[in-house]
Amino acid sequence: MRTYGICVASAFAVASRRAWSATETLGAYLDEISIAAGVEHSCAIYLPSNQNVAGRVVCWGDNQGGQCSAPAGEFVQISCGRLHSCGIRQDETIECWGSGIIEKAPEGIYQQVSSGDFHSCGLLRDHSIRCWGEALSEETTPPKGSFVQVSCGRGYTCAVKDHGQGYCWGENSQGQCDVPSNISFLQISASSGDFTCGVTTDFAVICWGNNSRMQCSVPQNHQFILVSAGRFSACGLTKARYIVCWGLRSGVTSAPKDTQFDEIAIGSNHGCGLGHSDGKIQCWGDRSQNKLLVPSIL
Repeated sequence: MRTYGICVASAFAVASRRAWSATETLGAYLDEISIAAGVEHSCAIYLPSNQNVAGRVVCWGDNQGGQCSAPAGEFVQISCGRLHSCGIRQDETIECWGSGIIEKAPEGIYQQVSSGDFHSCGLLRDHSIRCWGEALSEETTPPKGSFVQVSCGRGYTCAVKDHGQGYCWGENSQGQCDVPSNISFLQISASSGDFTCGVTTDFAVICWGNNSRMQCSVPQNHQFILVSAGRFSACGLTKARYIVCWGLRSGVTSAPKDTQFDEIAIGSNHGCGLGHSDGKIQCWGDRSQNKLLVPSIL
């Protein structure tokens, strides 16, 4: 596989592959976008056995800003930032909870939400993007166009247009917004650091931005279907559903090597994945703030 050396110039992850089907596991169903990881916390959607569309949000880890205190009701997708989390309800509206984000989501019908440090963005059904929160400025105002995916990072945002073009805007001190030209993307993951990774249409992962911790040094000879970028590291999910990680940060790269996963989500210094065979959520990395203690209900 190819990598790019652009990085020397330059959670917040959410599993966001729209192609996943719902996964049945031990009397419970997990939605196609069922896990998310923020800086120091994670969330998942729990669906009782009689449902397969929406469910309640369960969060664990640091809750100093209320980011783990999910509201009642049912959600179809979630995203975790630094001190806040956001979810899409069954009626396709967005609700956020926690602190560090001072605005409510603009009204609209949404199909995806992504949360960064102090801002979030949503992809509407008409394929436009709206953003809100403390980080907003002229630089971080979303561009016009038709998009299929959005990802928020630390002070910046990236998105994929409907023809595969990647586009990033906002903080660019390390080149994290300098998307390689003439590359068609399936998905892009903005990071909680200052680098960015994307899956290309030929299933390669390329990263750009700061490479001081080898966070842009993608391992060779893998085909990926998903990438999730943390602070100083990133992980990709291969076509065979195994996790491959790179970079340096408090155990993120210690992901299970011989376990197949359907989804992965990487936070600042921890990661979580949804097991392919048993449907169980596993987390790894830094143990502080109880980030690895997945609630038994999941």
